[in-house]
Amino acid sequence: MLLFLLGLGTCLFADDFVWRQLPNNTFGVGEKIKYEIRWQFLIAGYATLEIPDIVEISSRACYHIVASAWSTAFIDNFFKVRDINESFMDKESLCSLLFASKISEGNFRASEKVYLDQENQRFFIPGAVGGDKSGPIALWSQDVLSALYFLRTQSLEVGQTYYFNTQSGDKNWPLAVEIIRREKVQVPAGEFDCFLVEPKLIPGAGIFKAKGKLYVWFTADERRLPVLMRSKIAIGSVEAQMCSVNR
Repeated sequence: MLLFLLGLGTCLFADDFVWRQLPNNTFGVGEKIKYEIRWQFLIAGYATLEIPDIVEISSRACYHIVASAWSTAFIDNFFKVRDINESFMDKESLCSLLFASKISEGNFRASEKVYLDQENQRFFIPGAVGGDKSGPIALWSQDVLSALYFLRTQSLEVGQTYYFNTQSGDKNWPLAVEIIRREKVQVPAGEFDCFLVEPKLIPGAGIFKAKGKLYVWFTADERRLPVLMRSKIAIGSVEAQMCSVNR
């Protein structure tokens, strides 16, 4: 089994830091994927994953990755959702430099920016509740959105497990991503030959506990498109099914 270790538990002094250079022939500016969000037999909303442009963060060129989700007019009457999550992923090293979120779900509202200083292995959250927050991060940490895109650049094979660190807010935890099997799936955009992938918390990861299961189906071609995402919840499952892609 090939274990892809990405700086797990690694610490470097800033003077020793060198930006890694990783290839990416999978995604680029202009890609836009649209999804239907389904719960049971109901289309509850829509979502998009797109890379509109390249943005400079701390003098580094970054893929600007935007994930948007919104509920349908019918669902708006009960639980209106308007979410935007943005990842700024270093174009050369394929790690996260900034994650920004604006969440509007029902009566809940939240916004946050998390800066990841990879060179000094620190995070910074300005304007957090209770004051600015900062702390250590693992080398080459990903946010939850850039992690999806980073995995797309890997040479997936059934039986492989990938390990890397993920930062969410002020918390960092190790993830294990298992390639379970290869199978065909049908979504509104058509039928695709896919790898079924399950992200998992590494056993013994301390206080971090998984809340349900997440499965992602990536196309088994050079694009590694995430055509289907399924999350188990208490009242069944929610699916994001790809209905179009423009690149």
